[in-house]
Amino acid sequence: MNTNPGRIRQTLTDGTGRAVFFWLILMAIWLSLQSTQGMGVDLGQIQSYLVLSLPLIVAAIGVTLVIIMGQFDLSAAGVIGIVNVIIASTLSSWNPLLVVVLMMALGGFIGLVNGLFVILGKLPAIAVTLATLIILQGLAVVILPQPSGKIPPFLVDGVRVPFVALGIIVIIIIAWMLFKRSRLGLYMFALGADPEALHLSGLPVKKIQLKIFVLAGALYGLAGVFMSASLGSGDGNAADSFLLTTFAAAAIGGTAFVGGRGSAVGTLFGALTLLAIPKVLFVIGVSDWTQKVAFGLLVLLAVVAGAFSSLRKDREQLLVAPYSTPTEGELSTATKGGNA
Repeated sequence: MNTNPGRIRQTLTDGTGRAVFFWLILMAIWLSLQSTQGMGVDLGQIQSYLVLSLPLIVAAIGVTLVIIMGQFDLSAAGVIGIVNVIIASTLSSWNPLLVVVLMMALGGFIGLVNGLFVILGKLPAIAVTLATLIILQGLAVVILPQPSGKIPPFLVDGVRVPFVALGIIVIIIIAWMLFKRSRLGLYMFALGADPEALHLSGLPVKKIQLKIFVLAGALYGLAGVFMSASLGSGDGNAADSFLLTTFAAAAIGGTAFVGGRGSAVGTLFGALTLLAIPKVLFVIGVSDWTQKVAFGLLVLLAVVAGAFSSLRKDREQLLVAPYSTPTEGELSTATKGGNA
């Protein structure tokens, strides 16, 4: 069977392909080290890995939506944290499905508020969402000063390997359809690539931007539910790490921070890669404080590789053909947009 070097190179320089490659390498190293050291891999380790990955995957996809549109949203960690403490302190005896719906609605409402300030108020997205993050983090600690509370048993019992794996598959399918097969997904990529062209086409740009902020907020709310289920209790500070890890997962997955380029599947494998790094470092025997340094350097390496790949793609596109923006007719009839 002949191998096309050009196809391999294209796969490794593509954001999604690169994220999958990094993840496969890390998992192979982890599994081989576990085997050679006689520890093996049991179901509990796989479950722990997938359970920790699920909330990051969902939140990072929400962040990716906003970045592709050409904006930034720093509020994900705040929404996840406030959802966690509300569930643990108030909703522990409520119907789990109702809890999921209410928390997604709360996240969507927070996203709407962010969007109104950014889109209609014309304020910088970083400033607005940073303020939202700080407010929500403060409220979370006020509601639950110390780790405590209880999560509905059904949610806690649901974080098992078959259900988590099924949840990840469902998320992949829904996110892929949103990114690749929906009109909103097409407009989202067009906004990030050339917002002026979309304005000139006569489309309701502000409404589209608001929808994306709301959808991202709803995903943060869902991520908060998943994190709550994995913790089994409430903790006002438990979600703080999501501020950076969501952006790192998006970057590793090939999302361009200038907008117009990104992938839900790439972000998913970016999140899986991000959480595989500590496992490899732990098995190698790296100390806790060294792990943080090594973890940061590896993430930086992945992000820099993604940035160089994006620059190379942009240069190749400029050399091959000039960039052409979609017309209003193309936007209304097209069914594909963005990266694979």
